[in-house]
Amino acid sequence: MKKMFHLLIIAIIGVLFIYGLTNIVLNFKGYTGADFLIVAIMLAFVALLELVLIKQYKRTYSLEAEEARKQREADRTKEKFDVESKILGSKSRQQLIGADLCIKAKHMAGLPIADGAEIFVYRCKDKVVFERNQDTIELDINKVRDILIKTDVEIQKSYVSSAGGAVGGYVLFGPLGAMIGGRAKEKKSTKTEKYLIFAYEKDGETDYISMEVTNEPNASLFNSNYYDLSKNERKLTSL
Repeated sequence: MKKMFHLLIIAIIGVLFIYGLTNIVLNFKGYTGADFLIVAIMLAFVALLELVLIKQYKRTYSLEAEEARKQREADRTKEKFDVESKILGSKSRQQLIGADLCIKAKHMAGLPIADGAEIFVYRCKDKVVFERNQDTIELDINKVRDILIKTDVEIQKSYVSSAGGAVGGYVLFGPLGAMIGGRAKEKKSTKTEKYLIFAYEKDGETDYISMEVTNEPNASLFNSNYYDLSKNERKLTSL
């Protein structure tokens, strides 16, 4: 409504200018010098007013059009982000979660997810997030005691050297230690497997979350130095 009123005023002033100019042409011979001066001043004023109104119109409604365009772009970007942020492992999903890194791994043990299932692991400043399908699991970094990358060979050696993997009543590296260590004599493949292991405190005891990351080079970027685990509360264990 305001825009239409603005256009109407511009049109009326334009008509007045044309009327005045036409009147000068039609009555040219009857005008004296003083008449020409007065009419010229009036026409100049009308023309100036018309220019001011046109510039104001362009400035006002061009800005509105630009704002509307930006809003449409923002809406499209948000809609695209909302769709992409539901895709596990995507950049948009990482942004939504607040992660600066995401890797794909095979779950071995420690999460309420089937063993061997493919999961996405996100590195956030204050937590580690694990996702598969509709399940999202967060591990508070304040509960983490250690983050390790171990090969199956290293796990097997530790298992054998620690009398069957039993250390202080617990199986070394949790179920993964028993799983990998127990098959030491069965392995025939020469391929070295790598595992990412999170040791964390659960109900006053140490528990483990483990996953295979053999083909994931960025797995090593999940480490105790990044999270500075030395700041976590020190735990005293009496042997």
